[in-house]
Amino acid sequence: MNRQQGMKSLIITCRTIQAEVDKVIQQTDCGFPVIYLESALHNEPDKLRGVLQEVLNRVSNVDQVLVVMGYCGNAILGLKPKGFRLIIPRADDCITMLLGSQQKRAEVQRTMPTYFLSSGWLTSWEQMERTIFEEYERTIRRYGREKADKILRVTFKHYKRIGLIDTGEFPLAELMAKAQVHADFLQLKCEVIPGTLDYLRKFLSGPWDQDFIVINPGETIAMEHLFGKQADCSLPPGTPAPNA
Repeated sequence: MNRQQGMKSLIITCRTIQAEVDKVIQQTDCGFPVIYLESALHNEPDKLRGVLQEVLNRVSNVDQVLVVMGYCGNAILGLKPKGFRLIIPRADDCITMLLGSQQKRAEVQRTMPTYFLSSGWLTSWEQMERTIFEEYERTIRRYGREKADKILRVTFKHYKRIGLIDTGEFPLAELMAKAQVHADFLQLKCEVIPGTLDYLRKFLSGPWDQDFIVINPGETIAMEHLFGKQADCSLPPGTPAPNA
């Protein structure tokens, strides 16, 4: 079922992918209202889960809500829609959506462990209160430069490059200049990774096939929804019980 069939829909997404979502909305003439969540919530999955549920609890007069974000550290586990369906992507995070599939994500990572950046990420980063550079300065003030450098190296030791996702929809030279700043700071090389907005177009237009997960009204998102029936279906420690 899709929007052409008269369903009332709402989009919930985050600032990290706003540039790409806004672009697809413009291209597809999608008239769904959008609620944007702050990017910093992704640093605290439990807090993100709580905010998502609060937003869902306030939603009314819709048939379905499109949650345009990935599993995000299992932040969506335990969410429960009441009078509407939830449509969620079968994707770990927004990077998978921008690359087009889980398979493409795995292929890129097998080639070289990559720290991904995107147009939306770079835009939202500029508006965040706690950037990677500010975190580094805070760590210096707290522990000294030598220990701060060590913490930074350990945090990013598994990455071999910065990968700027190019969907072909945004000024590449401008984005590359911003990405290079991060690459220089982390002492990593910076490369362009081909991306696409096709997954997002499909998400906003429907119909929703095996690349998406449909949660019916009153149903609670569990591990088996995300990873199949062989998954551990218990909620992770600290996951709040869904509101009754």
